[in-house]
Formats: sequence, structure tokens, C-alpha cells
Amino acid sequence: MYCLGCGCKIELGVKFCSHCGTPTPISNIENTGKITIVRENKVFGFAISFEVYVDDSLLGTLKNGTTLSCPAAYGTHEIVLKSTEKDVVQGIVLNENQKEVTIDIVPKMGLIAAKPSIKNIKYN
Repeated sequence: MYCLGCGCKIELGVKFCSHCGTPTPISNIENTGKITIVRENKVFGFAISFEVYVDDSLLGTLKNGTTLSCPAAYGTHEIVLKSTEKDVVQGIVLNENQKEVTIDIVPKMGLIAAKPSIKNIKYN
């Protein structure tokens, strides 16, 4: 996420820019939703983890059977699932009617490695 005031890169979920103090869209709780990414527990591909980025900021690493979530301002967001084989990019939109999104991920096995595959996207 980038600051709207100074353009510096800031961590996901912070309410104010640590460089200039400008409030982020997250500081207005009325305009905030939630992004949740769930990796199913699978036997095949269990040892391979995927890095998850939201708007160019690392959210964390998805291992077998884990969940990551973060608050996100209303608007368009880019989710990137990085793997050794191929990255998956997914755009999502949060707004008053779609305040929360859950993305279910499964590993799709290749010959040597696994890549993330989006099984389901559900807005609440």
C-alpha cells in the first residue's frame, strides 16, 4: 500500500503513514473491509508454501491449511500469490455491498513444483 500524501510504501493495515502522518483509508473504519485468503489442507503439495502480496505489500506465507487476513480500504486491490512455478494475480473490489472477500486457494501440482490455484472467491 502506498501513502496518498507522500507516496511512500507503508505496511498493510496501518492507520497513518509513518513518514508524513497522513491518515490512510483504513483510518476511516466506515470505508474498511477485509480480505481473507485460505489455503486448503491437501496431501499433495503440502510442503510448498506461497507468498501472498496485497497491493505490493507482503501479507505473509500460506502453508498447508493456513489462513491470512488483513483490513483493506474500499476500492480495487491486487492479490498476488507467488510460487516457484508461476505467480497468480487476482483483482478484487471492496465496497459498501462487498465489504469482505474470502479467497480459497489450493495447490495445483506440476511435474516438479506446485502453483497456487484459486478455487473460489466469495464476497460477504
